[in-house]
Amino acid sequence: MASNSFSTPLTSYLMSRYNMKPNAATNVNNIYSGMSSFAPVVGAFVADAFWGRFRTMLFGSVFGVIGMVVITLSATIRQLKPPSCSAVAQQAGTCVGPSGLHRAVLYVGMGLLVVSAGGTNPTALPFGADQFDVTNERQKAGLTRYFNWYYAIAMVSTFLVLTAIVYVQDKVSWGLGFAIPTALMLVAFVVFLAGTAVYVYVQPEGSIFTSVARVAVASCRKWRLRLPHPDDARRQEEVLYKHNHPDPAAAGDGPDRVLRLPLTLQLSFLNKAAIVTDADELRADDGSPARPWNLCSVQQVEEVKCLVKIVPVWVSGVVWFILMTEMINYTYIQSVTMDPHMGRRFTIPAVSIVAVFYLAVALFVPVYDLVIVRAAQLLTKARAGGSGGITLLQRQGAGQVVGSLAFVLATVVERRRRSSALGHGDGMSPLSVFLLAPQLALMGVSATFTMIGQMEFYNTQFPDQMRTLANAAFYCAQGASSYLATLVVNIVNARTRRHGGSAGWVSDDINAGRLDYFYYAMAMLGAVNFIYFLICSHLYRYKGEQPADSPGPQLPCDSAGTSDSEAAILKT
Repeated sequence: MASNSFSTPLTSYLMSRYNMKPNAATNVNNIYSGMSSFAPVVGAFVADAFWGRFRTMLFGSVFGVIGMVVITLSATIRQLKPPSCSAVAQQAGTCVGPSGLHRAVLYVGMGLLVVSAGGTNPTALPFGADQFDVTNERQKAGLTRYFNWYYAIAMVSTFLVLTAIVYVQDKVSWGLGFAIPTALMLVAFVVFLAGTAVYVYVQPEGSIFTSVARVAVASCRKWRLRLPHPDDARRQEEVLYKHNHPDPAAAGDGPDRVLRLPLTLQLSFLNKAAIVTDADELRADDGSPARPWNLCSVQQVEEVKCLVKIVPVWVSGVVWFILMTEMINYTYIQSVTMDPHMGRRFTIPAVSIVAVFYLAVALFVPVYDLVIVRAAQLLTKARAGGSGGITLLQRQGAGQVVGSLAFVLATVVERRRRSSALGHGDGMSPLSVFLLAPQLALMGVSATFTMIGQMEFYNTQFPDQMRTLANAAFYCAQGASSYLATLVVNIVNARTRRHGGSAGWVSDDINAGRLDYFYYAMAMLGAVNFIYFLICSHLYRYKGEQPADSPGPQLPCDSAGTSDSEAAILKT
């Protein structure tokens, strides 16, 4: 609630209280949004390599509290903000802009919130997942429900921001609108600290980026070598495990870690990084540091494969986030031109209509968790207490279909809104703003399938020690979509701009443009993305999963299990 209470109305806040021009306010908002989305990558690296999830999350929480206190003070203390400006002066452009002190305090607060996002966003969800024992079937099923309800609660908090908090900011004062979530954040921080005695703590195991570099270098150096048993994953695994000893210098190496992931034949050229050559053994015997870049464990190879295989699915997720961003942004623009009344006297802020999206997610999660999953379990005869009859990729695919349907509905609504606005004379539609609710609700259902599905997919398909990076990938997808959504709009306008200097489909004046055509184009983009996702899903193998015609993974045999001829293959 605290971070959203600042980021959601940021452009409006900068224009109304800091007297910034619209373009300047938008640029500041874009920079802040981008930094907040990409900061989790740094936080994930720090958590995985040095501090662990708890300490990184604690660090981010402290900075978040301090950042919100600074923001609240900057909105409350008269000397820390520009003087108020009337609406007439704002239209005339004669308002006094922010001074250097005003900007410095504001940017310090924003910087603290960016650091907080880097510390808490990639760690909060995986730290909660660490509390579950995935070897226990009941707790494993509980982990799936945890992902659903975690995101549902996050959506409820955003819904409260877009309704209650935004109303306080708009009708009462910005200072109070920031002070309320700041106080709640302090309470939440105390509750978080109260559980330190009972938490399960997972120690950092080193950065995955080092493993990626080692596997890439080793596989390139050994690309000419021949893999033993290239068509038999089990026998190849036995040979490589037999002749590949874990690097004792690597953090977390040991029997438990090496046997965590079975060898697979997908991306088999990377398996060559685990081949031991005579040169490797000679260098290891003389104490040279050749091993880190010439030899990798099977575990490291499979971790890198997990990362590489997820990239195509991640790209599809970025496209879905672009569609979600476009839907929310332009639904808000539509709402500005529609009747905001709820009853005879009460009116809602235009941005509050977006709360329908978050409310739909929060309400549909129980339906999915308690009805759809259990029905799928019965239909697929899944075991009671199992993970369910819907796979993670099937869940995301269903969400993409629903998302495309949301744009089809939005096309119909926009044609009706535009026709009524043009016929009304003043460009304002007499239609109720709540006519936009169905398309937002349908997009919320799509998010329940796709967005939460992505979050669970990354957290379960990344290697265990990379869960923090998995959440960073989730937030990076959102950050990338923010920039790419602007690019998509610019491309559409450039292609559809009519002769004579008229704007394209997405005009500043939406009544002059053709937003309905743009929505239809986004529905087509969603359909193309779905086809691409089907291809990715068909080729994807879940973590630790062998192809149907490949023998299942077995533990390495003893020394008698590997023949002299197999050993000769490796000693090349």
